[in-house]
Amino acid sequence: MTAKRYEAEPSAQALEAGEWCRRVAEGDMSDGQVEAFETWMEADPANRAAFDRASFIWRALDGRAAPPELVSVRVDALEALGTQPIQDNVGPQHYRRRWPAVAASLLALFLVGSLMLWPRGQSFETGVGERRVVMLDDGSRLSLDAASKVGVTYSDDRRSLTLLSGRAKFDVAKNALRPFSVTAGGKLIVATGTSFSVEMLAGKVDVVLYEGHVAVLDAETGAPAPVRTARQLLAADQLMVPGSELSLPASGVGTLTEVDLGRSAAWEAGQLSFSDEPLGEAVARMNRYATTPLALGDPRVGGIPISGVFNAADTSGFVTGITGVFPVRSLAVDGKIVLISDDSE
Repeated sequence: MTAKRYEAEPSAQALEAGEWCRRVAEGDMSDGQVEAFETWMEADPANRAAFDRASFIWRALDGRAAPPELVSVRVDALEALGTQPIQDNVGPQHYRRRWPAVAASLLALFLVGSLMLWPRGQSFETGVGERRVVMLDDGSRLSLDAASKVGVTYSDDRRSLTLLSGRAKFDVAKNALRPFSVTAGGKLIVATGTSFSVEMLAGKVDVVLYEGHVAVLDAETGAPAPVRTARQLLAADQLMVPGSELSLPASGVGTLTEVDLGRSAAWEAGQLSFSDEPLGEAVARMNRYATTPLALGDPRVGGIPISGVFNAADTSGFVTGITGVFPVRSLAVDGKIVLISDDSE
């Protein structure tokens, strides 16, 4: 039999993580080994991070079919994915990374391609003006905004969700051997145990990180989502920390901003908070709750930046607030409230 060859010589830490992952996954650890494992995990935060990466890869490569040495190489590759800058050589819509192995990208592609092969699951949705909280089978908590829909497919080794419309917040039960992923608008957000929200709005995907860490990838190519900083592009997950919001267009470079997490999560309590957001986006969010929908009758008003906190169910209060402050007036047209600029005919 020809010996298998791997892409590179793995680091000692990656080798240890791969071997511990095998032992934990196969459940063949003695009491002494369990104690040794816990000691190793507590000795260095980098050990815990390496184990989390190894666990993620172990399941993605079909567990026992993957030798620990192969897992270890991919642990190093995944580490490189989070530490190497994207070189901005050919413009914001064409970017490449310098990282030593293609394995990390192939891992992401494996996850994306497998979505169609996993067992059928459930879907949860809300109507206009309705919010819903769902406790999932693994103990994770799913909070749906109004007029939102999420598909959920769980298997023994993966937790796959798809945001089909609207917005949802995910409080993920930690399980390093069972990755949790959310697909939305061509993006793939991957976590093991954390808290974040995802929203599809005006052709964009917005990710707010409340705690923990997420990786954000392009669902088709597996490439990390890029964010421009100074004169270079970096992978979004290098920069995202709790209290940050990543806004990703359908293609091109995303933007990262700092947010007030309390205000950002206000929708869970029925309030919509805006901070210098275009009126067009505010209208789209209000329409998730509005029995009489809002519409923009003048493209000029859509870009007006607005700030404030509004009762999600109080459409008339929102309209009164907007028309009272900005040069905007409202008209009742065909069962809708249409917002136009004051000087429109």
